[in-house]
Amino acid sequence: MAQPQPRRHGGARLPANAVATTYSPPLQSQSPYNASPITAPSPASHGSASSGAGRHGGARLPSGASSTIPDGNVQVSPPSTAVATLAESIEVTPNGRAVPARETSPSISQASTWQQQSPGSYEKRPVNPFEDAITPSSSNEPTFYSGAYGPNNSYTPAAMIPPPPVPDEKTMAYTKSHKGSMSGLSVHTVDAVPTYRAKDGAVVVSESQIQLRERPELQNPSYHAPVQTRRRMHQKGYRNFWSTRTVYRFRKAVHLHQRPGHAYASGATHRHRDAVNRVVNKIEEDRFIQIDRHIERMMVQCTDEIYEGPRNSTWRRTFVRNMAPWAIRIANWPLNTTPIDAKHWSNEDWMWIIVKWPVSCVLLVFTLLKVGSLYGGTSYLARYEQFPYKFWGYPKFARNQLENAPGKHVAAVDGQGAHPVSERPLYPRRLCFVDSASKDGGGIHLYDVELWLQQHNMIEHDMRFIVVAYTSTQFTDTDEDTEALHAIAREAAIQNKCPAYWVGSACMSEDQLELEQDVFRISDVIRAAYAVVIAIKPQPGNQTASVDGLLKDWGSRMWTLPEALLAPKDKPIQIYNARGGRPEFVKELPKKDLATLVWSDTSLTRQLVDHYEGNLTLSRLELVILALKCLSQRRTSKYLNGDLAYVLMGLLRRRPVIDHTDSEFQAFARLSLANDSDNLLERLICILPKTDTQPWYHANDMYNVNLWDIQPTVQIAGVCEDDTVILDGVLGASIRWETFVAVAHDTAWSFKRLIAKAWLRISGLVLIVLVCFGSALHLSTGTVILILCLILPAIVLSPWLVRVLYGGKVWNVAPHLLGFEGYLDIVTIETNIYGHYTGRLAWSAAGSHLSRHQMNQYGECIGEDPTGDSMIADMVKQAKYSKFGEPKVFTLVDTWNGVVTLFTAVRPPVAALFCAQEGGMQRAVMVSLDWKTSTLYRETVLRMPTVMVSKMFQVDRVKVGLKRPLDRTLVAESV
Repeated sequence: MAQPQPRRHGGARLPANAVATTYSPPLQSQSPYNASPITAPSPASHGSASSGAGRHGGARLPSGASSTIPDGNVQVSPPSTAVATLAESIEVTPNGRAVPARETSPSISQASTWQQQSPGSYEKRPVNPFEDAITPSSSNEPTFYSGAYGPNNSYTPAAMIPPPPVPDEKTMAYTKSHKGSMSGLSVHTVDAVPTYRAKDGAVVVSESQIQLRERPELQNPSYHAPVQTRRRMHQKGYRNFWSTRTVYRFRKAVHLHQRPGHAYASGATHRHRDAVNRVVNKIEEDRFIQIDRHIERMMVQCTDEIYEGPRNSTWRRTFVRNMAPWAIRIANWPLNTTPIDAKHWSNEDWMWIIVKWPVSCVLLVFTLLKVGSLYGGTSYLARYEQFPYKFWGYPKFARNQLENAPGKHVAAVDGQGAHPVSERPLYPRRLCFVDSASKDGGGIHLYDVELWLQQHNMIEHDMRFIVVAYTSTQFTDTDEDTEALHAIAREAAIQNKCPAYWVGSACMSEDQLELEQDVFRISDVIRAAYAVVIAIKPQPGNQTASVDGLLKDWGSRMWTLPEALLAPKDKPIQIYNARGGRPEFVKELPKKDLATLVWSDTSLTRQLVDHYEGNLTLSRLELVILALKCLSQRRTSKYLNGDLAYVLMGLLRRRPVIDHTDSEFQAFARLSLANDSDNLLERLICILPKTDTQPWYHANDMYNVNLWDIQPTVQIAGVCEDDTVILDGVLGASIRWETFVAVAHDTAWSFKRLIAKAWLRISGLVLIVLVCFGSALHLSTGTVILILCLILPAIVLSPWLVRVLYGGKVWNVAPHLLGFEGYLDIVTIETNIYGHYTGRLAWSAAGSHLSRHQMNQYGECIGEDPTGDSMIADMVKQAKYSKFGEPKVFTLVDTWNGVVTLFTAVRPPVAALFCAQEGGMQRAVMVSLDWKTSTLYRETVLRMPTVMVSKMFQVDRVKVGLKRPLDRTLVAESV
């Protein structure tokens, strides 16, 4: 029984009676150009029992042709398994998705509708914001979240966080809103608020939540959760001690916390080497790097709403605490429940102030006995907390070959550096020469080009050839299709007065190694061609298929795009149709018309065509971006994981050697390093994808900037095994998630302020002395009265004096990046850091895609509370109920710039890495830590002021991944 040949590549697939003239490779030599040729019949002439190549490889010639091939190649060896798999009828997209062979091209991923709307259109809500979200069930049956990945043990990340159950009107407390933001949210928890209970190791939604899901307004596409406001969002603080979820730990600084609701399913112990060369073995948990370089369990402070909500995290949670000095907190206590503006104080507010004021005065007498500054000043040389990270591993391939792992050293070719590239052939390996005098379809002779050049004088003989571009879905490996394909090629060669033609199924080597080289050098064959001809053919049983449909099917294949782009620009492309097995000339059209007639992505492909026609000059960066976008939308029969990059490299000058072990990302990374691609990979790392499912090679940025607007400040030093890269030159800072800190700062100095501070502190001390030792001092009544007249005003006014003396604007603020999970209004945030609100913090105007700003009456840009946008307010409410692996809401406070930024991420980032600049700001890649592999994964990308660079420490080389895999978790069974 004849051995089947690879369907797409390999061998010389020729029609019957053809002649092939090729070299017979010697037994001890890899070169195909060392032996003398002999003549043998075409393999096709032995019968149709063997299954030949559909597109490339094999000697498939029409009847009447002759073949001259070496002895050693008469018996074609069985193809390898890797090549034979190309015979599968299932097509695979560049994303790895299996599709039918006739499936239309996939479309580019689009962002969620709410992400693309302008701020002015949020109130109109023309679309359903929860179109792709998980909608609440209207069934009376309880919903069981019993698996690690949600309902029915399956998890699919949604484009938006699903809407939460909404309490009815009886559970809501409405008060008047001043700005329409969530800064006054007031929800009283009653029995109708959804709760969760454990049952047989699973988390079960309580009956109250089931009733809430039956609310009819939840099924209304235009429904949005109401935004309720009050003066500020007070936090319980240490009152959370009485929560049933709160547990206590003695040896750590943060004693009270809540255990995670999800645990990693593996439960394995992993090894980690830290930056100071300590080796530890830890159980798999979310961890971060402490300032002393050791890894510690991740502890994230969160708002009361998150703390009391579903336990949907793998990190430990604690509550928000007021970390200001005690004197500031006591002085602010009488006023902490009143509006900021005294004009809005009610009689009830005045009553509470009168009740609390004396208590505050007494407590301040003892608190102010502390010697020294309350906050403490900070040096102007202070910087953000260093990120003490170090990567100890090897890359798969390094930018400099000296850094490759032992045994993987690649000898560099002169002038090629550490990334050797494939040789660019000047001519094809083989060509089919045509005898125009033959009228019966014969007269086709397959020659090795090297041998032909030795036998013929190029001055006296012409070796112009045409390239026939076709698809294996239209021309299969049958004898009938082979005859039709070569008939088109012969007819086109005669019409173009060319003595030869090149067809993929006949003009490639049978040797597996040479075949692979031929496949990825097709672009060089096309560059050397006289003209390109497109061959189309309707499928059997569908002879009425339109030419337009056949052309679009041809254009939907990945490999056909470079064939058309690289076609000679001075020769129009001819189209032939093999209808009924006979060549039929259809039309001749300029290459620029293909964008309209053949390709669906006309606006993109036309730019590429104009570039190769010389009508439009694209930069290297633009060329790669457009080519990636176009190729990724086309189908192909998957041969290697890096097919996308290997097709793309045909359009570039330098092409790295094919590596079968490369993933799609690794192949592209090597291609990017081998070419001067304007730091393309560095730029891709610094973009914020518009959707969670956006492929890594798409440059759609959430901030709607072009990729060339991002100027990298780092360099890729290597590419690692797990689709990660090693970055060098990074500036970074750790993010503190456990608690806020009392931020050291300086205030204005004056004699009046100095005298007032001394009077305030001395008055309390004198009062204590009078009370404790007054009788022993034998002071007269008049003296006592005089002393009391001097000190009592300071004591009675002490809360007000402390707020005035330690309030106001500050400078020389200690730089910190402080974070918490959830959302709080700006007043509450500043109160928990500085003790009271004096306008030291403000919302970021353009720090994240959730940031909002407006122009005041003086034309100044003022950052606004993001939840003033009702769409974001809904998203903040929904984040409380997000499942593991879905985006959650976090807030980042930059104390040095006084900026607060709201953003979303799947996990809390442990550090901010400055990797690029764009639009006058720095691109900060916010990364989470996978300590098991010492990998930092991009969680989101924020925009931060450039002045922060002067306060940043340089970070050692970091290993960065674009998207962290979602590990399998188990639901915790106990609190």
